[in-house]
Amino acid sequence: MATIGSVTRQIAALELNKKQPTSSARPPLLHTKQPSQTNVAKLLTKYASPLPPSQNAKMTTAKPQKPVAQASTSSSSKPAPAAASTGSPAPEATQPGIDIGNYDGGLEIENEKRGDKITGEAANELALDSSGASNYPTRVWTLHDFDMGRPLGKGKFGRVYMVRTKCEPKYILALKTLYKSEIIAGRVEKQIRREIEIQQNLRHPNVLRLYGYFHDEKRIFLMLEFAGKGELYRQLAKYGCFSEKRAARYIDQMADALMYLHSKHVIHRDIKPENLLLGLNGELKIADFGWSVHAPGNRRRTMCGTLDYLPPEMVEGKEHNEKVDYWALGVLTYEFLVGNPPFEVRGHGGVERTYTRIVKVDLRFPAAMSTDVKDLIARLLRHEPQDRLPLSQVLQHPWIVKHRPKGCPRGSQVYA
Repeated sequence: MATIGSVTRQIAALELNKKQPTSSARPPLLHTKQPSQTNVAKLLTKYASPLPPSQNAKMTTAKPQKPVAQASTSSSSKPAPAAASTGSPAPEATQPGIDIGNYDGGLEIENEKRGDKITGEAANELALDSSGASNYPTRVWTLHDFDMGRPLGKGKFGRVYMVRTKCEPKYILALKTLYKSEIIAGRVEKQIRREIEIQQNLRHPNVLRLYGYFHDEKRIFLMLEFAGKGELYRQLAKYGCFSEKRAARYIDQMADALMYLHSKHVIHRDIKPENLLLGLNGELKIADFGWSVHAPGNRRRTMCGTLDYLPPEMVEGKEHNEKVDYWALGVLTYEFLVGNPPFEVRGHGGVERTYTRIVKVDLRFPAAMSTDVKDLIARLLRHEPQDRLPLSQVLQHPWIVKHRPKGCPRGSQVYA
């Protein structure tokens, strides 16, 4: 009998990007924050798993079952390089026996009264289909390829559902819908395209995978990775703050993931608890790329992100580069341990006073915080970007190394 961990690794290794013949078918608010800036196309996915319209009548109300899976016959759980993939998904991949819940018919109900059909140039711009992607093209997908399960949440542009692919070995995913007419009304067509293109090309254990995407007359559908323990922010809200051990392991994984993003010339620009999910083993997943940018030149001027996490260079209207993510990592570390961002000011004039504290780097530590973590935060929250601690040194910082499980040399291998 395979463990839950092995099931998760098998899911992570699934080769959904392979091309196939088209002929086959808040608990008590212990942790409170001021409202964040609106994020475009926020990925609200938290879990993943599945029944489409054609299967709705076949649904039963069986009692929930515990996750069960048969051991894979594969000799390795590592994913095969997508670029070299051809043919059908690996037949030895397993089908976990996970209860998918009941489909509520929400996609059909919502589609009758929401959104408009798009035509002309706008329709062409939003005719997004991963089967035609230049990198990692997939098979052709439609809604009829999935068994639909329970709803997971609602986003600004549509709903998220648990789904399971009908084709073997029945992959478990989260399917997110985006309404094209609402994207156009918000004038974020380019941003949506950029977000999808960036995320589909990322391959890291601490970055939520986008396995594929397709569209119909009204909607765009995103096939997203299973993240079984939900939103990290809910954990922070539940406990108020994290222990130094738990926070250090999350920051370890974050630093490793950000190093990977920057190696791909991707700047995230909106790191915060609300944009992070947790996998089935508690591993961290960066899940929202709405403000991300692919910037080989690494010089940008757009002010974006969330107020409490803005670095001085954005507040001052200067050019910025990937080191805005270093600053955000320092803010995130502080918030994990204290429960609130370090420069947050509430009440009358809070926005202006928060800006002032950011520019002055008015950093105040609680007495109970350890010397090591104070050092890490202070070295990340430097006014001048070039003075911030490099991510490679974050991974070697005494506070990180102290709390890293023995035998785990890299952040991406550390799970809480």
